[in-house]
Amino acid sequence: MADDAVGSAQQGRGVAVRAAWRRARPVAAVVLAALLWWPTGFWGLDDWLHVPLRAIEGDVVVLSATASAAVVAALVTAPWPRLAVVAGCSALAWWTSAPAVDTAPDEREVLVLLLLAAAVTGVLLGRRAGRGPVACAAVLAVVAGLTQATWPTGAALAVALALPFAVATWDRVAPTLWSVAGVLLLWLLASLGALALRHGWDILHPQMNVGSKRGELRLVVEAAWDFVRTQWRSATTGLLEAQAGWFWVALVLALALVVARLVAAPLRRRLAPADPTGQPAGRVTSGAPRR
Repeated sequence: MADDAVGSAQQGRGVAVRAAWRRARPVAAVVLAALLWWPTGFWGLDDWLHVPLRAIEGDVVVLSATASAAVVAALVTAPWPRLAVVAGCSALAWWTSAPAVDTAPDEREVLVLLLLAAAVTGVLLGRRAGRGPVACAAVLAVVAGLTQATWPTGAALAVALALPFAVATWDRVAPTLWSVAGVLLLWLLASLGALALRHGWDILHPQMNVGSKRGELRLVVEAAWDFVRTQWRSATTGLLEAQAGWFWVALVLALALVVARLVAAPLRRRLAPADPTGQPAGRVTSGAPRR
């Protein structure tokens, strides 16, 4: 009887904690997303809460703003709060950093379009994170590859590489390893794409007169493609060598996740609510008599 009372009390506390967390989670997610928007994309690039809104650094703006919007979309699942955070943070960045006059032809118009494109792309990317740990790992890897901020993006990559082990089982070793390889490939592609865009954007300067924005875009795309075509091998090697130490961190995190799952499994079974028959909730049986 005493054991049954203790078990019922534990289950009651577990249900109460879960209910409280479900109520608080949406608000906490919105607050956390708003706090992370600037550090994710722009830490170390400009003064606090400022963004390098200059046409000559449009590549930095679009890459980092995409990464920031992706993090917001990954944390905030409700569409309207997600839109409010991305739009509000972008408006704050414009208010604190936008140039008073154009220093290049149509500079402010171009910057607005870049921020808008980055916000849409980031939201479309980040909302996939809610599909599970592997999808979340993919989003985190792309964010680590795109952002131009100076925080240690290798830490985000290490977490992304370890996350697939949060759902790993003994009979799914090969799919888990394939997921890890896919996350690593996504990070490499995102990082290589960011390097290519920055290389292509470097050909632009305020005195350039191509004739139209479409002509400037064509030059950027051509220069970026030349970079990928001629330097992808050396760039990939450099990226892997630069983050080599974080791969060991990813291995340690993966082992920690596996051990934590093994330790937590008995606790989850103990706290699982039981139905009136004494069986754990959600347990499916065939209904046939035991033999």
